[in-house]
Amino acid sequence: MKIQAVNKQVHAKKRSLNPNQMDTVRTLLTQMNQETEVKRNEYTFNSTVTKSLQYKDKATFIDGRMIFEKVPAEKQMTKETLFTIGKTQLVIDNKTGQIIDYYKPFLTRWSKIISNIDKYLKIFKENFNNPNIVKKKKITMEGFTQAGYEIMQKMLKK
Repeated sequence: MKIQAVNKQVHAKKRSLNPNQMDTVRTLLTQMNQETEVKRNEYTFNSTVTKSLQYKDKATFIDGRMIFEKVPAEKQMTKETLFTIGKTQLVIDNKTGQIIDYYKPFLTRWSKIISNIDKYLKIFKENFNNPNIVKKKKITMEGFTQAGYEIMQKMLKK
């Protein structure tokens, strides 16, 4: 008995944010970058950035970029953003708005996810400066400048 080979190809539909949603993501990322505080002297630097926004326990918007200084808006759309809504997690390409990866409960419809994206992006945008509604999480990076690194290397050699 001859068995036919089976082509197993799974074609998942590529999903993207709509232009309104993408515009809101750009606005949020730009606002987050504008809050960056950089302190530097000749030998060291200290940079504090807003890394995520959280609305209660319902939604979290996490910036995947590693930008530790203020940059122009046209250079900010790099890397990805993780957007968590309840049990749904989306990884969004900041440049194209394409949903690169996701986890969603099996019975959750995409139409419901898209409406939730609209809802929570709007909350983050409208309440960005309201700490009673949107909680901001910041991280700080400290290090040596090139001059500080060279002095440290000289000290270690002695």
